[in-house]
Amino acid sequence: MAKLLIDRKAHKRKAHKRDGTHVKSSSVGRARFRTKDKPGRTPKSKRWYEHKVETGWEKGMPTMKRRRLVLRAHKGDYLASGRAMQALVNVTTDKPTRVRARSDALYFFREHKIRSK
Repeated sequence: MAKLLIDRKAHKRKAHKRDGTHVKSSSVGRARFRTKDKPGRTPKSKRWYEHKVETGWEKGMPTMKRRRLVLRAHKGDYLASGRAMQALVNVTTDKPTRVRARSDALYFFREHKIRSK
């Protein structure tokens, strides 16, 4: 796969204070560089998401079973369950997983709103 060329424009960095010390202004020159990896792909070393609670959630399970497992893993906390599902939605690249996790997250947020009144 071809590497992309990225152009960075020249600009002037303004003077500022850092911890009470004055840092003078400087110029940053124009630059052109190539990307290091495939475009749109995060290297394994920079992937940051690790779930904190093991839920047993799988996209192939029936809806009620998925939700029951997640809720049980979070000790009945609807808000924590919703946030865990939303975190999964934010990092997954698999469309079926994203769709099911999003519907579960919305369900948990809706239930939390109803039950907290």
